[in-house]
Amino acid sequence: MKKKIFTSFILCFFLSAVAFNTLAQEYRYDISKYYTPDIVRNSLGVNFGTSGGLSNEASTYNPLNYPGIPNDSLKTSSLNGQIYSTFSHLKNTRKLISDINLSGNFGFNNFTNNPSNDENNNHRLSSITNLNFYISNRYYYSSNHFISYGLNSFIYYNLLKDVTGNKSVFTNRYQTDLNLGMNPSIGIGIGRIESVEDARQAIYILEELTKKGVLTRHLTNDEIFNLSQQISRVKNKRFLDSRIHLMEEIASVDSFFVRNSLLNKQDATYFTNLYDLWINGANFSRKSGQSFEISFIPSGSWDKGNDEYMSSTQVENYPINQENWIYGGNLNLSYNYEKPVNLNWQHSVAISMTGSTGFENGKYLQSTITNKTSTSGIGLNGSYTLGFYPNTRTNLSVGISELFNQNYSKQDLSSIFDSVGWYKSHNSSTRINFSAYYYLSPQLRLSGYAFLNKYLFKSEYGTINNLNTGFSAGLSYSFF
Repeated sequence: MKKKIFTSFILCFFLSAVAFNTLAQEYRYDISKYYTPDIVRNSLGVNFGTSGGLSNEASTYNPLNYPGIPNDSLKTSSLNGQIYSTFSHLKNTRKLISDINLSGNFGFNNFTNNPSNDENNNHRLSSITNLNFYISNRYYYSSNHFISYGLNSFIYYNLLKDVTGNKSVFTNRYQTDLNLGMNPSIGIGIGRIESVEDARQAIYILEELTKKGVLTRHLTNDEIFNLSQQISRVKNKRFLDSRIHLMEEIASVDSFFVRNSLLNKQDATYFTNLYDLWINGANFSRKSGQSFEISFIPSGSWDKGNDEYMSSTQVENYPINQENWIYGGNLNLSYNYEKPVNLNWQHSVAISMTGSTGFENGKYLQSTITNKTSTSGIGLNGSYTLGFYPNTRTNLSVGISELFNQNYSKQDLSSIFDSVGWYKSHNSSTRINFSAYYYLSPQLRLSGYAFLNKYLFKSEYGTINNLNTGFSAGLSYSFF
């Protein structure tokens, strides 16, 4: 069944692409050359989503070298739901690109697994609540060189109920976890990625008005650029009444056509098409450009957890309260490339290499037991996405990504055991993903996502091979 779903999705994606490419395009304007004037954008939206997955895993992992443990197989299933809301503020000038995001999320997870030995069946129900604040700034001290600085902070709360075992031998677990963190960043880079959806919207309007016989002639590239700039500028204006705001925007675009003597008629067909393409013509973000950045990201967080266990072999419950302080830093080299092709296609490439180090100091509040862990590692991550925009309401994309990590860790449990030496591990992940978005209206959007993932983990204690697939679907409403 899963193979049929993926096969059908891929077939529909590429058949739609081939069919659309056979259609003649009225305008060949290269939107990758567009740049915006000084703009400010605000948005507020809420998303309702669900996701799930299936996994089949084979493992020889035996970290403590216990004798007599056979190779194991494991089948898992999960179902998730979430409510997610975000407010974003974007300011884009020639000197500064500033992005501010405030988001909140509430979600639940229902998870089951069934190992082949039937001794450790597990059913887990959990809820997650988090609040995240993110700010990113790029100051351009020349046309193509920038200094970046920002902050990412978060509050995370998790509640979990876990039942493990079978009817005769079982363990019940109740856990709460509170986590606070802050990650500032500073960097330097070269390049710039522009938002070009306003230029794409201008082309949508011109193609439709040409098809309806409204325009007197084809616009030159300079005129298309000027129309796009006017579209970008008029979106900056703010009104308390959204109806008056829309009227002002439509009137501004109409004045461009009138001023340049481009209309041979201003009837109902002209205004209805202009209205439709104004509210729907820039639904999707389109980018153009490339950038390379070196950044340093120190990090710090505090975590406090409370675990309560009840076992069939224990007469009384016993709580475990733990507190952890975690701090470290990442040195990150990243490259991003965005290229719109033929107005309806988008190439996106992201490559990054990260070196990290971290320290964790933990203690159990009811005892003298402490846990000190040192970690370091290096990672390489790359992804490519091909996006297809057949019309103003639809976006389909297919992507592939590859991740490699080499990690080293040392855990000091000298309060109860002798110190443990450095532990080396390697993991890699290959993922193919598909996504689809469709706007039912300018405020209401349907989304779907599916993936196929291959995961490999290796260490001196054994290996884990995992092949899994999953899906998600969502309904989003945007207030503005």
